[in-house]
Amino acid sequence: MKKTALIFILLAFIFAACGSESEEETNVNDNENENTENPDDSLPDVIIDNGQETPDEEAEETPESFCYAGGAILYEGATQFKLCPGDNEKFQKQLCKNGKWVDEGDCVSGSVTIAAGSFKMGCDKEVEGNCPEDTVPVHEVALSSYVMDKFEVPVELFELCIAENVCTNDDPEKPHYRTSSDLYQCNIGNPDRKNHPANCITWYGAKAYCEWIGKRLPTEAEWENAAKSGKVQIYPWGNTPVASCDNTVMKGNANGCGSNTTSPIGSKAAGVSEQGIFDLSGNVAEYTSDWYEKKFYSTEEASKADTQGPAEPEKDKSKVIRGGSYIYDESHARSSYRGSAKLDAMDTDFGFRCVK
Repeated sequence: MKKTALIFILLAFIFAACGSESEEETNVNDNENENTENPDDSLPDVIIDNGQETPDEEAEETPESFCYAGGAILYEGATQFKLCPGDNEKFQKQLCKNGKWVDEGDCVSGSVTIAAGSFKMGCDKEVEGNCPEDTVPVHEVALSSYVMDKFEVPVELFELCIAENVCTNDDPEKPHYRTSSDLYQCNIGNPDRKNHPANCITWYGAKAYCEWIGKRLPTEAEWENAAKSGKVQIYPWGNTPVASCDNTVMKGNANGCGSNTTSPIGSKAAGVSEQGIFDLSGNVAEYTSDWYEKKFYSTEEASKADTQGPAEPEKDKSKVIRGGSYIYDESHARSSYRGSAKLDAMDTDFGFRCVK
């Protein structure tokens, strides 16, 4: 019994001594850390990852995978276009690389010639299935050659027209446009959206701009012919794939494919037409010169060569708008879709392009 008791006492003494030693070592290390000085504070902090030390700076140097574009986030490989410096008729393609916009290639012309010819206008039920009442019947229209803008008119160009006091209205009670100060989704006046389409503009403002540069708004037939590339097809890029945020700026899970705004012009390369025209589907709906009449396609005037649309109505005066927008879904993105707008409307999803 005495031997057993002695063994227990000896073990207890050994454990106590070890614990005291360990505690002393810990306190010494703590004191060393407290007293260690970094004279110039130039040594980087370190991140411990699987036992390896990696400087903070190395993590910060990893490039972002997206480029910010005035309210929209465009990811690696995305494209957009900006106005070429000193040349209002040409545009520069940019590509998102390593989180920065990089100029790609030479400046390109901002317009394209559409050859003379005939096309089938309206919604073809055999191709599209269900067709809204105002898009039937399908009818053939012959058009002369014309030149169309490749891009929706950007804010930067429309602001030049404002500066020249052309795209304004003498009556302050009836302005031709709204700015970002009036509403966040309006692009005019926002320095970060100069290459976004000009929106929140009345039909009068759009008409004034096109005439200022020696052009005009397209007829409804000219617009649809360009969107269909003279063929029977659903979208500017063809019958497939279905309109989505991969090929057009539309309402996906949210407006503007999540940005709740428009996107820079030419940012959907997968949605370009055969002739190289961008954003005929989505981004902003586009004004035309034609008056809107629901049953116009059933009239003889609809099939006349270079048709100018119906005569001005006595009441309910609206102009045709085309091309869907960032707040509407796939059905509005179709080339045959028709909408209408009051002449003094300044909706956030209304914009335009010009022809001559």
